[in-house]
Amino acid sequence: MSAKVKLLSKIAMSAAILLFLFGCDESSFYDDGTYASDEDALTALFLDDADVEAPDVWQDGSEGIGSSADELRQLDDPIEPLAWWRIGHRAGTTVTVEFDDEDHATLTRVRRFNGDFRLLTEVSEESMETLDKPMYNELVRRAYAIRIGDSPYPRRNWRIVEITPEVMRSVDPNPNTVELLNVTVVDAQNRVILDITDPLETYFDREDLPRVAVGEQVTVYVETEGAFPGPIGMLRPNVYANGRMPRLQLRDDGVEPDMIAEDGIYSGTYVIGPRVGLHHVGLDFIDYGTIYDDEAPYNSTGWGIPYAVVRSL
Repeated sequence: MSAKVKLLSKIAMSAAILLFLFGCDESSFYDDGTYASDEDALTALFLDDADVEAPDVWQDGSEGIGSSADELRQLDDPIEPLAWWRIGHRAGTTVTVEFDDEDHATLTRVRRFNGDFRLLTEVSEESMETLDKPMYNELVRRAYAIRIGDSPYPRRNWRIVEITPEVMRSVDPNPNTVELLNVTVVDAQNRVILDITDPLETYFDREDLPRVAVGEQVTVYVETEGAFPGPIGMLRPNVYANGRMPRLQLRDDGVEPDMIAEDGIYSGTYVIGPRVGLHHVGLDFIDYGTIYDDEAPYNSTGWGIPYAVVRSL
């Protein structure tokens, strides 16, 4: 083979390689060499954000609520739970990517959280029993991403810049009748830290989340759709990937910090823990019958809100 033919062959091969690497508008490679699209890269970026996606806000340990029945009981119903907790697992995670244009995208993550809602009840002074109710939940969060580059590696080209709270809802075959209307969080000086009415349309800067300081006291107010008896409200504070603080009850009894009894606005106060970094607080509301009626199905709604804990403000 002549030198000229060899040179032309090398040029043709090089051109083919360049075409393979750069010729596709919508598809290319991950950093590790695997073939991927912009959609795949954005999905991976979303799900790999461990501080946001790894914490399991709605899961419980086997210790249950840790409160006496007298603390929760309001009416004379068929059962008196001593404790309750969720036993579930994540499944069926999907991410939908919608491109506003070639440089901006909105992502919606949907995940199932299914299992059992377990009640511990007292049969007699000597014995107790558990009652498991089938539990089906859907967890939804959104994010917003922008293009920051134009390399052949899609994962390098995008950055998630905003995230929303997570919405948890019971889904079919369970009913969902518990409605949250608003969440307001204030500090010890009654300054508003955040105020949310539509969590999936509330976007926080991923690098500048609502901030609170270590040791700061915060109070949470949650407005619910009016019903009697009202749902049972629980506060799940300081949740992160490998830990959490004990659950606290949100009350609508007119006792400070709650202002008016049975007005549908629940409140609770907690102190920010010593760990700095990204945390979540879960506002967890469970239909009254789920806990106090042995024949009522599981029925619940919750909002999980991310925030940053810092040494000082």
